[in-house]
Amino acid sequence: MTIDPVKIPQNVYIEDRIIGPVTLKQIMIIMISSGVSYALWAIMRSNGMASGIHTAIAWTPTLIGALFAFVKINGISLLRMVLLFLERIDKPARRVWMPHKGIYINIITSTPSKKEPSTHSEKKQQESQIEELSRVLDQGPPEPVQQDRIQVNKRKKPIDDISPAPSHA
Repeated sequence: MTIDPVKIPQNVYIEDRIIGPVTLKQIMIIMISSGVSYALWAIMRSNGMASGIHTAIAWTPTLIGALFAFVKINGISLLRMVLLFLERIDKPARRVWMPHKGIYINIITSTPSKKEPSTHSEKKQQESQIEELSRVLDQGPPEPVQQDRIQVNKRKKPIDDISPAPSHA
């Protein structure tokens, strides 16, 4: 049983065509700009400005949207051209390579020397801590609980209803 070869797409950056040569991006640009134009025209018409000049002004966003959607200069759309121009404004015209100081990490390979207690009070404090530790250790373990003071009744059944495993002693 052999596996049929699968054709892998090579140029994935080509936009899908929706209606003839028109792409979804172009349709969206036209729809948005037409919506803005219609809103302007409706506002102008409701305010009584229905002359031909006002209508031309109101439908200018649709014309600009059509330019952005369909006009290409040297194979680059007008929208992309404007975005590249805005990027060019932000970035420098001439780029110069210069070494720059990056993150500096100081790796210490020697251990710091141990400091001797320099003052008399520090020595006294250490001695008192050692004496306290010695006193605690000399007392021995604490007294166990006196069994005659505690009364424990054995249960016939365990609390959680699980019987203990039989011992093999």
